Amino acid sequence: SSASTAIWQPLGPSAVISPNFGLITGRVSSIAIDPADATGNRVYVGTTGGGVWLSQNAGTAGSVVFTPLTDAPAAFNAVRYASISIGAISVQPGSTGVILAGTGDPNDALDSYYGAGVLRSPDGGATWTVMSHTADQMFSFQGEGFAGFAWSTVNPQVVVAAVSQAYESTLVSAQLSGVSSAGLYYSSDAGATWSLATINDSPRHDGQGPQ
Repeated sequence: SSASTAIWQPLGPSAVISPNFGLITGRVSSIAIDPADATGNRVYVGTTGGGVWLSQNAGTAGSVVFTPLTDAPAAFNAVRYASISIGAISVQPGSTGVILAGTGDPNDALDSYYGAGVLRSPDGGATWTVMSHTADQMFSFQGEGFAGFAWSTVNPQVVVAAVSQAYESTLVSAQLSGVSSAGLYYSSDAGATWSLATINDSPRHDGQGPQ
């Protein structure tokens, strides 16, 4: 609808009262609609400090309900040493149940906390594993932030992630102080393993490596 007729309603979670700023809520960094759900009801939300949430009725006219997916004991055990600051979230096309959540907020706010890798769920968010390094163990996601995912339209197993340096990463949890391995990373197995993409600008130089 046009700007003059658009009506917005808060969907939650409810705000809490803070001592210095009044009513506040967390920031939503990423939204992913499940492409396998033609109704548009199944929606995943990534937050900057609250992990991943799921709504099963986001397309309804009634009260929309969100459920946290990374707070349950089974999920929390998998991610407790990682980060619940989500910078990007994506659902693999094709009704596979694979969800990727890149940790670390890349937006450079004072509360943009660092990440610890890619959270991957093979079953719609019921269970999670953490990929903290590339497959060759040469590059770490610790201290980075994820800006987005893009799936190949030719090979549904191929996905690319844009990784940047999170604001807090040089202060806390960085693998090396002041060093970032930001860049484009790709996976050929739906996010189970990752590699850093290289850009060759001459026979003897390429763009791979920490910056």
